[in-house]
Amino acid sequence: MASRMADLTKLVLELQSRLTHLEGVERRAAGLEREVDRLQAENDKLVARVRELEIGFRRFVSERVPPEQLKLALEANSLVANSGVEADSAAEAPAPETGVEPAPVPAIAPQTTADAPASGSDGSDPKAERQKNRHNHGRRRKTTVPKLIVEIVPLEVQRLGMANFERIGHEDSSTLGHRRGGTIELVTRRGKYVPIVPSSKATTVATDDLQVPAALPPPPDATAPKSEGAVVVVLHEVASVPADPASKSNPFVDGAIVYYTPKLPVAGSAAPPVLIAPVPERPIHGGLVDASLLAHLFVHKFDYHTPYYRQEIEAHRRGCPNSRTNMVRWQFEAGGLLMSIADAAWKDALQRSWIGTDATGTAIRAKHKLKHGHVFVLVAPGDSVLFRYSDKYDHDTMRELFGGYQGTVVADASSVNNILFGPGKAREAGCWSHARKPFVKAFEAGEKGQSAFALKTIQDLFRLEEKLALLTPEARLEARLRQSAPLVDALLAWVDEQWPKAHDGSLARQGLVYLRNQREALREFLRDGEIPMDNNACERALRRIVKGRRNWLSHGSADHAARACAISSLIASCELHGIDPEFYLQEVLTVAPSWPANRAIELAPKHWIDTRQRLIAEGHLSYIDLARATGSRLTFRAG
Repeated sequence: MASRMADLTKLVLELQSRLTHLEGVERRAAGLEREVDRLQAENDKLVARVRELEIGFRRFVSERVPPEQLKLALEANSLVANSGVEADSAAEAPAPETGVEPAPVPAIAPQTTADAPASGSDGSDPKAERQKNRHNHGRRRKTTVPKLIVEIVPLEVQRLGMANFERIGHEDSSTLGHRRGGTIELVTRRGKYVPIVPSSKATTVATDDLQVPAALPPPPDATAPKSEGAVVVVLHEVASVPADPASKSNPFVDGAIVYYTPKLPVAGSAAPPVLIAPVPERPIHGGLVDASLLAHLFVHKFDYHTPYYRQEIEAHRRGCPNSRTNMVRWQFEAGGLLMSIADAAWKDALQRSWIGTDATGTAIRAKHKLKHGHVFVLVAPGDSVLFRYSDKYDHDTMRELFGGYQGTVVADASSVNNILFGPGKAREAGCWSHARKPFVKAFEAGEKGQSAFALKTIQDLFRLEEKLALLTPEARLEARLRQSAPLVDALLAWVDEQWPKAHDGSLARQGLVYLRNQREALREFLRDGEIPMDNNACERALRRIVKGRRNWLSHGSADHAARACAISSLIASCELHGIDPEFYLQEVLTVAPSWPANRAIELAPKHWIDTRQRLIAEGHLSYIDLARATGSRLTFRAG
């Protein structure tokens, strides 16, 4: 018995210890459960905070509909359903906008259309409408892109008269264009026509090809289906010509749509049973972009220095989203079309008696880091301002760009240019602006006595040149020999005198070295009255590249850089001739796809005014002045 009692006592003690352990486990489990609840609450707070941060503004949190109001609204709907009110009537009542807290009474008693607090004609809340038409950041929402439908009638139908044909349908071709103020959807509608077979009883008038019925059918624009919200015009009825196409302030204040009809071979076969106008050529084959939009994008990037990512933001705000990827692709394709014109202009500029050239750097994107490239400029005064891209800046590049030129080249004293000069090659003309720079640095560094005479003499040379700017080359050369030549001789004599006295390493000595080494090149402007005494025209032209690279930073590849230089060349040349570059690019991109390659120089800004006037006189170039044709009814923003 004693042993059994001991075993039972031991068992009881073991059970008690286990019970104690279980109680401890339960207490720990309860503590863990409380900790889980606490962590869950903290997690909910963090999630709510993250959502607030994702929204971006705390004010949107107050615009959420509280659960209590939702419950009251549901109870009100149930009361309406029980009272026999039809659901359709309730659906017709204006619903409150999200974020506007309704009053307590209307939340329980549903508001009918007659009781709606409205100031608009349709019962809508003006404040809610204004809130609806704005982005979260306060700007206007996207709006509908205006549509312009241009009907093109086949030339055969226009020649024989629309009364001889019956319209049986049409085909539409849509593109994205641009007018001064925003993007526009341009739809080219090509009507289909079949000849009318006159009945034997009808009174007719004989013609060479067809019988014209006495009863004329309605015009095609009257029978064509009308598109809601679109302006429909007929090309041959609204075609116009700019009054002053060469001026920067052209009369097309709202923009113009350009149509080009190239010369087509005359088919020897009989006329087809169904006549339809050919599809107008596009700058990018198969692309959905019009030349007007391409011109707008290119001018804003290469003339106003607005990168494509900023134009992408503007396009989204105007209601026609357009990615920068599309813009870069369009630039590459259309730039290849314009390169032939820029290349022809480059060859034409090398026929001048003198040119100016210089170069600057640009960045090209590579796999791991940016690659350094070079943009060369060629200024042919009165003709063109042209740019070329090259990976290198060496003798081979200069030989490739200017090889064979035997005129006078105005350039700086770079050793890379020496390959162009020599017997049977070009003559070198120096730049007095570059000669002045070392003395300016020396004067600012305290070497005033060693540089003052050079600065004063060069200043007198520039002042004399300013007075001679309006003279003829012959009169300018005579004045230079009489007034400028003595100053140059005195300066070069001073250089020979100061050369032994100058200290090695001084800034003034650098200026003396430049004048000694370039004395013949700097005297070149005294041999020809057309040659300028500086290369500032090239320096000013390169500002376009420098300002641009500060904004768009780099080019995608060497091919992209070459096409960008071609577009920049045409824009800069347009400004040289006083032509609106955006209107010029719109016209040229319309004509260039079918233009003969061996006549590309005729599309250069130098010859474009004469070329376009000839095309207009021949009936190959037509224009639609949107301001006159539509009465400026094309709107781009709501409200």
